[in-house]
Parts: sequence; C-alpha cells; structure tokens
Amino acid sequence: MRTVQVYIEGQRLDLFDDETINVTSSQQNVQDISKVFSDFSQSFSVPASATNNAIFEHFYQNDVDSTLDFNIRRNANIEIDLTPFRTGKISLEKSEVKNNKAYSYQITFYGDLVSLKDTFGEDFLTDLDHLQTFNFTYDATNVKNRIIDGATDYDARFPLISTERSWQYGGGGSNDISVGAGAIAYNDLFPCLKISKIFEAIENKYTIDFQGTFLADKRFTECFLWCRPGDLLPTDIPGTNTQNLSFDTIGQFLEYEYIGTSEAGQGSHQVTLNITPSNDTIQYTVLVYDFGTPFTTITGTGQQALAIIDEPDAPESLSRIFSFQVFAAFPMDIEATVVKSFTSFGEDPTSPGDFIETVLTDAYSTPSYSLLGQVNFNNLIPRMKVEDFFAGILKEFNLTCYALSSNVYQVEPLTDWYSKGAIVDITEYTDIESIKIDRVKLYKKIVFEYEKSQSVINKRFFALYNREYGNLEAEFNYDGGEYKIKVPFENLQFSKFSGTNLQVGYVLNESLEKYENKPILLYNTGNFANTFKFDNGSSIETLSACQIFGQDLNHENTDYSLNFGNEVSTFLLTPVTFGLYGTYYFPYLANLFNLKNRETSVKTILPISLLTNLRLNDRVIIRDKRYVINDMKSNLTTGEVNFTLLNDFSPLISDGQSPSIDPLLPSLGSQCIDVRILFPNNAVSAAITTTASGVTITPNSLTSDGTVNICIPANTNTLQLIKTEDDADFINTENFIRLSTEQGSVHIYTITVTYTYADGTTVANQIFIQQQP
Repeated sequence: MRTVQVYIEGQRLDLFDDETINVTSSQQNVQDISKVFSDFSQSFSVPASATNNAIFEHFYQNDVDSTLDFNIRRNANIEIDLTPFRTGKISLEKSEVKNNKAYSYQITFYGDLVSLKDTFGEDFLTDLDHLQTFNFTYDATNVKNRIIDGATDYDARFPLISTERSWQYGGGGSNDISVGAGAIAYNDLFPCLKISKIFEAIENKYTIDFQGTFLADKRFTECFLWCRPGDLLPTDIPGTNTQNLSFDTIGQFLEYEYIGTSEAGQGSHQVTLNITPSNDTIQYTVLVYDFGTPFTTITGTGQQALAIIDEPDAPESLSRIFSFQVFAAFPMDIEATVVKSFTSFGEDPTSPGDFIETVLTDAYSTPSYSLLGQVNFNNLIPRMKVEDFFAGILKEFNLTCYALSSNVYQVEPLTDWYSKGAIVDITEYTDIESIKIDRVKLYKKIVFEYEKSQSVINKRFFALYNREYGNLEAEFNYDGGEYKIKVPFENLQFSKFSGTNLQVGYVLNESLEKYENKPILLYNTGNFANTFKFDNGSSIETLSACQIFGQDLNHENTDYSLNFGNEVSTFLLTPVTFGLYGTYYFPYLANLFNLKNRETSVKTILPISLLTNLRLNDRVIIRDKRYVINDMKSNLTTGEVNFTLLNDFSPLISDGQSPSIDPLLPSLGSQCIDVRILFPNNAVSAAITTTASGVTITPNSLTSDGTVNICIPANTNTLQLIKTEDDADFINTENFIRLSTEQGSVHIYTITVTYTYADGTTVANQIFIQQQP
C-alpha cells in the first residue's frame, strides 16, 4: 500500500486508513472528440478529525459562522508518497453525522481545467475590463487607416461588412460604391478585434497565463471577432459614440432603483427619462436595461421625455432597477433626469366614503456627460459568456488546454500535443493475462457546424446546395451514430465583385434588412489594391487599397480557411484544401478511424515514478505495439492503473523518424519565416542547425516550446511560365494550374532539430523548407 497525501490550500487532510482514492484522467476521449477533459476523482470520504473540522469549518453545523462559501471549490493537490501527482480543486459534497457526532466529509477532486471553468463562472466578454486597452478615437481618419493600411499591425480593423444596404460595384446609383452617390460612410462600419487580444483580456481579468506557440501563429493572430452585438445595438449608427462606460458599470451613468411606495393597495406606476442634448439635430438612441437585461430601445432628437413604463393597477411593492445607455453618431453633451411617479386611489381618512387621488413623485438627475466619440469594445463586443467563447475557439481549431502549473495553461492544437508525447514501455508492469481487445465504437458521421446565418448570401448558398456554407459532414463506412461538433459562431459568406479584388459581406437578410447576427469570426486575408468611394463625413474620398476580410488566410505560401470543409474560396475562387477539418481534425481522426485500430483495455501496477510522470499524450508500448491513452483510472493507494488504449499510427517527435511538421512552402524571394519548434515530453533542450549556405537561424537553441526565425536567400532558379501568343501573363489548366517550362525548380533546405533529454539521450528530427520557383 502507498501513502496518499491530499492538501487543501496547503493544509494536509487526515485520511481514513482504508479509504480508496481513484482518479480518472483523460484529455481527449474517442466518445466525445470535441471536448477537452480533465482529471477527476470518484468521491471519497475523510474523517471528521479535529484537523479536518478546522479545514472545513464544521460544515455539519449550519449555526457556525463560517468564512467559507462551500459552493466554491478550493485549491488542492495530491501527492503519492510525497511525490507530486496532480493539482486542481476539491469540492465538499456532504458530511455524515453518526450518534450526534460528526463522522466524515465526502469530497471530490477535480483537475485544473475544471477549475479554469470555475474561474470564468457566468462572466461575459463585456465584463473584460482589459478590452478598454484597445479602445481608440472614433473618427473617419482612424476608420480609413484601419481599412487601407496594410503595413501597420492593428489590433482592431474595420472589415467591409454592410448592415444598411446591398452594396454594388458599377451601374451607378445610391448603392454603387464605385461612385460618390454610393460611397461607404465611415460610421456605417463596425470594428473587429483580434481574438488573441480577447485571450489577453481574459488573462488580465483572471490573472492566468495562456502559453503555446500556436497562440503566436498567424493562423491564430490574424483571426478576428467582428464587434457588433446583436440584440439592441442600433445599427443605423456605428454604436461607438457612447458614454464611455462598460456594461457592468452603466449604473454610474444612469441607474434608477424603482421601488414601490409604502402605501396600501394598487396604483399606477410611471417611469420617464428626460433627455436634454447639447445639439438638437443629432439623433441619439437610448438602450434601456431592466436588472441588466435588455428592455427596450428608444430613438429621438432634441429634448425628449421618454416613457419607460406606464403600468396601471400595479402593486405598490413593484421593484425594478433600470439602467440607460446613450449612443449617438457624433460627439455631443447630454443631461438626463429619471422621474418616477406613483398614483394611488384610496379612501379619504378625513371623509369616510370619499376617495382621493394621491400622486407621489421622485426624480434623479445626472450631471452633463460627454459622448466621447470612442470605439469602446466593452460596449461593442458580442454579449457571449467567456466560457462559451473560450470553448468555441478550442473547438474551432481543435485545441487542447491543460495546466502547466497553478494558473498557467498550455493551449495548442491537438495534433501538436499528441506529437510531443514520449514513448514509454509498460510491458513489465502489465497484467498480460487480462488484456481485452474491443472494436473501436466510432461514428458513422461527424458533423461540423457553425451557427446558421441569416445573411442573404448564405441563404442563397443553402438554396443552391441544401447545406450551410462552411459546414462539413465527414461520413465513414461504420454502423455508429452521428456526432456533431458545433461552434458558437456565425460563418458569414462574403461576395467578391467581378473584375476586382474587392470582397464585402452583408449582415442583411433576404429582405435586405439588418438582422441580429451571431458572433462572427473573420480572417484578415491581406491588403489588396482596390478602388471605391469613402464618405468621411465631410467629403467623398477615393480609396485605392483595402484590407480584405473573409474566410481565407495565406500563411507560408499555403492557403488556409475558416470553413470546415474544402469550400471554393469566395476570394480566391478556387477550393482551399486546408480548412479547419483538414488542418486540425483530420490527422487525429485518421489515426482513430484506421481500420487496424482497436480499443485495448489493460490492467497495470505502475511504480510511483512512472505514475506521477506519465502524461496523457505519451505513447505506451506493450510488447510490440504502441498505443495512445484514451483514459486511465488510477487507484492511488494500490498503484493499480486501468488503461483504455487506442492503437497509434501517428508520427512522433520523439521517435526521430517522421517529420514533426509538414514541409514549409515559402515563395521564391529572400525572406525570413517563423517556425514553431515543439518539445517532446522530457526533453530539456533543442539545437536547431542546417548545413545549407546563406541560411541563418535565430535563436539556434531552445529550452522549451518556442519559435525560431529562419532566413533564406532567394531561389534564383525561377519558374518560366508558358505565355500565350498575345503575351498574356500565363495559361491556366481546367484545375487552375499555371503551365510552365521545366526550367524552374524547388530549392529544398533541410533544418535539423536535435533534442536532448534529461538522461543525456538525444533524438533528431528534420524540417524541410521547399522554396517554390
């Protein structure tokens, strides 16, 4: 038997001598491939000793004034014979009293990932105060620069997405953005914000740290969230000239607690908001919230008395809290007064039998406030829970998340995590007489889905193809059921104007009316020459370049897409192979659905050193076969570990045989490219070298996952394209492949990454850079 130590916030619990503690560990489970799992224990009991009574503050006695909220899990860690095993949190479930004396407490241990979910709680993205860091002055110059400037790395930009009218290019008229009459007004556009900056705001609020080289990868850093909340935000204005307060502090601007009078009986309640603006011609919109929930929207100009409620025959005990937020298209000052009145009818105490009307009024006035004309992301960001956003991004890119230490979490694509596993032979610890081999219970169909879009373009696509744009159904020849992976985002289909590089989106339904969109993710495709008209509020300008947004991103000369399947790109007009499924899901599923795969169940007795160091992405070897860990159930007191395993056919960094990443395909010019270097488990250093001349690597050594900058010279053996007789630039085949001579050739650079482990052993992997002619 082994000795298990359990600590809560540094205090060691007393344990029963014969208590069994079982911990189940799983990171990615074949039965629920879209979820990231964590350690958890079967509930176990600890004695109601003096030590434990102090730690749990006599939970069994509710008349004790406790300083603890027993609904909140507490930081905890488990050791086996004083060797660290897991960190996480412990939840107190219940206590047991025998013969009027406290006997035990029942508790459950949860891994760090569950504690991260607890940390987010019910908070919304609008609660992330750090978003204010990315606010900026809202004016035509800032909007224009964030449309046309491709050289500056803006955290926020303005994609060309219309919520007002159906833009056209050519033909003239008020919707033709190539002429002044149809110019795009700067205050019709909503900004988008990098999702990496939302992750930064999450880190700031909860004092946590997200790590991982993918978080600095262009496929992540150039992904944006469009910031136009659905519900009540008026879309005839950009929603940015607003009293600059975050959602949960609106009450500092205008908040009135409407509490009924102490008079008996029924009456009539009224609440009126009196608005006095500094400019009578500027239209403003008031958003009204009832206990923080959207209640109504009122639009007006000049001085107004806006009726919020008028409720006859209401009880005097009626109690509500109203908050108000004011938007305007242009800066101005505003004053406001809230007036409450309660009118009741009752018997006149001085004249029995006669009834009189009693009117009680109360008012609250604000000082003058200035609408600052500032993009305020706390007001603009979609109103979705932090947990839903975070989980949605994990599903979008098939990312896994696990704790490295307290409040430090690694976030990386699942295939990267698996590739880093060590190879551990557990044959000698395995009960080879009780191995069970089952058929892997797989799904017949896996559906990858976005939220349905009401956009007119998306609706037309559905009418033509009977499926939603960007979704995918991966079908397999199995007898299983259907599994659905759904992300909480809308995949807005864009439209490219013929003969141009100009691509736009429409948050307009089939009646060409704006609709309440779901949160929308966008890729920053890049800066392209375009010509269109822009209304800066005082004149019409001609813009000659534009930052294009949509589903497409070119990274290291390879096209990637936010579509799940191999859709035809609306911008490139060719299919993009590396959609979300092909890039992030296929490698894992290819191993899972391999015809040779089996589900193998084994029993082992692992030594403490192996049990406490084994990671869930390690590959275990039993005799001549290699396996992925689907889950492991550990009895901490006996050392017995029951594994559910899947056969492994995937490449590993630690085997030193297969390339850990696909070849890089840069263009022919001299350039520097960032290359992510992943560390296999238990490696302590890596040396990155090459024998190729003219190539530099910075840095050339690492001690953990990181990115190196590799600079290569130009490929002078350039491709010679076959031209037509009229000297056109190139000839395309039916598959859009440009015909060329045999003169050009790919230049291949081999980069060697040599890993050194703690025991002094080494393993080498190669990265190939195939520079195109």
